[in-house]
Amino acid sequence: MKSQHLSSIKLIGAVLVLTLVMLVPVTLAASGEIPPGAYSTTVTAADLPPDFPPEFAVILIGTWTVEFDGDGVTEAYKDGDLVAFGRYTSNKSHLVMTDTGGPLACLDARGIATGVYTWRLTGGGELELTPVLDRCFGRQFVLTLRSLEQQ
Repeated sequence: MKSQHLSSIKLIGAVLVLTLVMLVPVTLAASGEIPPGAYSTTVTAADLPPDFPPEFAVILIGTWTVEFDGDGVTEAYKDGDLVAFGRYTSNKSHLVMTDTGGPLACLDARGIATGVYTWRLTGGGELELTPVLDRCFGRQFVLTLRSLEQQ
């Protein structure tokens, strides 16, 4: 009887811990800003249209990680190499990212450096971005191809 009671307490404790772990991303998102951390996705050749130029395909194919530091600084890595960095702001529904440097950064005088997205963090810690306005094809493609997995 005592061991059955102890097993019940352990089961209840495990359910509580699991519930809290699942709610943390949702709670952080409710604070109004994207939770700091790293989010990643992988782009494969199968993700690109068949007529996509091979010289640009090599730039997009790989594992991408975007880091938000909580102080407005973002960095993008492709296969572990820093390829773009900049600033970001977010609120409960929108993310604004502006590239300021890096070999694959979107930079020019016509406003291509800044992209605006709506965002949502799932209970599983996946960041879903939807473009509002982003003239940088590569950034928009990588960030919206599929949900970014929180690392």
